[in-house]
Amino acid sequence: MKSIEWTPKDGSDAGKCFVISRMSAFTADHWARHVVRALARAGANTPREALQSGIVGLSGQSMALFGHMSDEDCDKAFSGLLDCVKIRRDPHNQAIDPAPLIEADISDPNTLPALRAEAFRLNVDFFKAAIYQIYPLIAILRETQPEDAAPPAA
Repeated sequence: MKSIEWTPKDGSDAGKCFVISRMSAFTADHWARHVVRALARAGANTPREALQSGIVGLSGQSMALFGHMSDEDCDKAFSGLLDCVKIRRDPHNQAIDPAPLIEADISDPNTLPALRAEAFRLNVDFFKAAIYQIYPLIAILRETQPEDAAPPAA
């Protein structure tokens, strides 16, 4: 499974080493379908430009998309992202496995959103697949569009 290490550069969590892992395919598919359906229930449209710009575009839109969800759905989505995160309590000793996060691990208010954003970047391709799975018309329209054509109207 793909993992990255991320360390805040400033703030009270600077220097801490977080290990963010990609979800398993089944977990990510389930998580992404839940998020896309929650967005649809909330009446949110996935921005056409973000879909056209691929993974980078969706990553940039992630927090704006979550803002459309109910509190309960957003909490579930955010929890799923934080489940991807562990902390390396002794960053200088690679022999010690990263540990699950506990509340005491985070003290800077900017760390949680940054961790969620990094976890979303690792899993955004499953989110994109869920959009096409749930909204097959988008996939059909995309397949019939030449590469240089304007994106379909939403």
